[in-house]
Amino acid sequence: MVAVELALVLPILVLLLVGIVEFAVTYNRVQALHAAAREGARVASQSYATRSDIEGRVNAALDPISFSQPPAVTVTPAGNQPCNLRTGQAVTVSVSVDDQIDIPLWPSSPMTVTLSGKGEFRCE
Repeated sequence: MVAVELALVLPILVLLLVGIVEFAVTYNRVQALHAAAREGARVASQSYATRSDIEGRVNAALDPISFSQPPAVTVTPAGNQPCNLRTGQAVTVSVSVDDQIDIPLWPSSPMTVTLSGKGEFRCE
């Protein structure tokens, strides 16, 4: 009797446990994207910063996190030096990447979701 109950409940418990772990990993990745975007925006707020400086800082901040593909970095306003001659105006850095969430026993698994982070600073 106990074995039958365990056989009925165990798949649900495993699904719940793995779902919690996958959610935690995904949440950690989203927080890393936000932190990397803030780091990129902090660099972008300097008048001498170039696009490659900004992307380099974002990628350096994301080094501990592994993604299946490189993240896309968007800087607004566009241009090689977004804060050159724009003191007091805002510069925004957005970082996004597609990620997969894989939960065993879930019908639509793996799911592809777009994770993103955003940072904004005033140009100095």
